[in-house]
Amino acid sequence: MSKFMFASALVATLVVVSPLRAADTVVSGPTGLYRVSTIESLKVFNRSGDNLGKIKDLVLDARTGRVSYAVLDFGGFLGVGDKYFAVPWHAFKYETSNNEERLVLDVTKDRLKNAPGFDSKHWPNMADPTFSQGIEKFYGPEPTARR
Repeated sequence: MSKFMFASALVATLVVVSPLRAADTVVSGPTGLYRVSTIESLKVFNRSGDNLGKIKDLVLDARTGRVSYAVLDFGGFLGVGDKYFAVPWHAFKYETSNNEERLVLDVTKDRLKNAPGFDSKHWPNMADPTFSQGIEKFYGPEPTARR
């Protein structure tokens, strides 16, 4: 079993994940704790209100118990031509708008189209430091206060 598959299996078995919010996230619940099933399939928008896709999966760091990446499903039609992006969890803000929970990612559609991505059959090795460095370079490093 690969490290990624182990992390996915671990995430799938959790009922509650450690605090799933960035440092400045607006959270609708009193604890800031959410089930993985609540996060998966959440719609993702940018600051302009453009729909960027939905969360396909979460990648958990088994050493720390924290969510490292959310896998964003963007583009395509009915699952054909979809492109996935591993986005650092800290890059999202969790918000409630018009009684709808959603994630907000501060990136334009055009910039996202040029982000490092992958398809559903060719997932990258997310434990590879080169991969994580490329993602951090694109989306920005985690705020120091959260490390």
